[in-house]
Amino acid sequence: MSMANSKTTISCCPGLGLGLFLFLLLCVIKFVPSSSTTAASNTASPNPPRLAIRLIHHDSVLSPYYDPNISAYEVTERAIEGSAARISSLHTRITGPGNGIRAGLIADNRKVGFLTKVFFGKPPVPQIVHVDTGSLLFWIQCIPCAQCFNQSTPVFDPTRSSTYSNLPCDSIDCQHSLGKCDRYKECTYNYSYARGSTIGNLASDIVSFDGSLVVRVRVFGCGHINVNSTRDWQESGILGLGYALYPSLVVQLGSKFSYCIGDVTDPKYPHNQLILGEGSTMEGDSTTLETFRGHYYVNLQGISVGEKTLDIDPQSFKRSPSGEGGVLVDTGSVLTWLQTDGYVPLQNEVQSLLDKRGLRRVIYGHNPALLCYAGTADREVSDFPAVALHFEGGVKLNMDAKNFFFQRKSGFFCMAVAESQSSLNGLSLIGVLAQQHHNFGYDIARGKIFFERIECEQLAE
Repeated sequence: MSMANSKTTISCCPGLGLGLFLFLLLCVIKFVPSSSTTAASNTASPNPPRLAIRLIHHDSVLSPYYDPNISAYEVTERAIEGSAARISSLHTRITGPGNGIRAGLIADNRKVGFLTKVFFGKPPVPQIVHVDTGSLLFWIQCIPCAQCFNQSTPVFDPTRSSTYSNLPCDSIDCQHSLGKCDRYKECTYNYSYARGSTIGNLASDIVSFDGSLVVRVRVFGCGHINVNSTRDWQESGILGLGYALYPSLVVQLGSKFSYCIGDVTDPKYPHNQLILGEGSTMEGDSTTLETFRGHYYVNLQGISVGEKTLDIDPQSFKRSPSGEGGVLVDTGSVLTWLQTDGYVPLQNEVQSLLDKRGLRRVIYGHNPALLCYAGTADREVSDFPAVALHFEGGVKLNMDAKNFFFQRKSGFFCMAVAESQSSLNGLSLIGVLAQQHHNFGYDIARGKIFFERIECEQLAE
């Protein structure tokens, strides 16, 4: 297989029989030999002071998905559809069989969210991965591929990396990662997700996250059988930022990370960034951060519009011991979702204020049924009072008009908050539009999440 071209196309094998499939799987796992890890000892930093990575929005000019011919309306509708799929799959992951941990279920990330470029191995091979706070495993496709999907960068060949090694079954990392033993006593994994699956070796190698600073990743997935039903797929894998003692990358790098999201509606915005490890930015107000089955929850206690505090029972946002309900913080949904008891008072108040301005309501679509009005958001609601989410400890996240409304089409705009369906049993989620122009810092060991309103370019070194 030639690796000279900048885009590598791999044929899938939809008709692969079960016997041949199992044979290839055994061959795949055996084919990738263990290599000495000592070669990386002089180049990899075990505790990097600051791992700053550029985040590339799905629709950015820097993204392999960028299409200058697609309309802003099409981009918006795709984001809405992807947001609905995201919260639904997160609910399934949290409450489904095996709770998504042992089963390895990964939440839907359908054409929304952020990408980043990393470099695997020695010599380094560039890979584009989807950054996902709802996934536990950091994994990429690897040669040999019994079944793989297309990706825009060369597929990683572990036999060509002098610093690569498969995890042996008797290693602590394998045992703690819930890996399985193959017949060759090497550690394997099998993860499924909403639109595909990945099977391969749990392994270790050096990875550069910014093109220069190199760290050793003790546990990542080297996928040899990978299925993705999304036709236009460019990534080589997923950088999971979910929390678990193993195999979470976040824990491997110090149980801290932060990200800053700027204007996601501007395809040329270059300053979105992710920082991993001790150099993460923990500034501004902080409130309690809880982790549950790999996900990040906050204790939302109320909502206000301007000076008016809405009549909402704080218990509406509590998570039950079984995992139903609660409020997630997530980067895979553009919209914010509120369960009914929180959403209805907010919609009523916003609708009342917009009706008083003489604006005409627009009924458009039903899944989700967003509150929309005729006009241009920049003109009609630029002075709309701030909507604040109030958290435990008296901390609040203020959303101005650009966080709270979005232009859905040239003729009308909508509230960027939707009602969580009853089938989701009270699950709420704070999405990307609400997080715009903020830095969010996750200090998992201390159980704190920080947020500060800031322009992301101010955080650049």
